[in-house]
Amino acid sequence: MRRAIREALARFFGDEHGAATAEYALLLTLVVVVLISTLTSLGSALQSKIESIIAELNG
Repeated sequence: MRRAIREALARFFGDEHGAATAEYALLLTLVVVVLISTLTSLGSALQSKIESIIAELNG
């Protein structure tokens, strides 16, 4: 019985597949957050530039 528990714990703590998956999920989350903030900033800047061009064209 003790041996089975010991082997089960060794398998559980020795398996790093779940840890790697969690790391990839965190990395993906970070990339998405950076991408969203960058696109939001670019969108605002682009909108401002387009509005100034339209204002110049309208006189």
